Amino acid sequence: MRDENENKLETNKRIFNTDLNGIRECDILIFFLDGRVPDEGACVELGIAYALGKKCIGYKTDDRNLDFTGDDNLFIEGCMDFKVMPNKEELKKALMEN
Repeated sequence: MRDENENKLETNKRIFNTDLNGIRECDILIFFLDGRVPDEGACVELGIAYALGKKCIGYKTDDRNLDFTGDDNLFIEGCMDFKVMPNKEELKKALMEN
């Protein structure tokens, strides 16, 4: 939300830094993969979390994607140690492993 005393650039920087701090402080990042393609911002968040050594888990309940092999992007899957959970029960198990 924009503070009336902030300009657009200040607002964008504040939101970015708040999000970045949230990634730094989290223990686990859950990456939601449903849809035809992953959200670009979420991909950046995943990369940052991975680079910071955070546990990253994928969650995908549909099979839409653009990759002709039927897989998602290997860089995205690799950041999640190739673990993409297909339902809430599997996601819960993956979360309990940590």
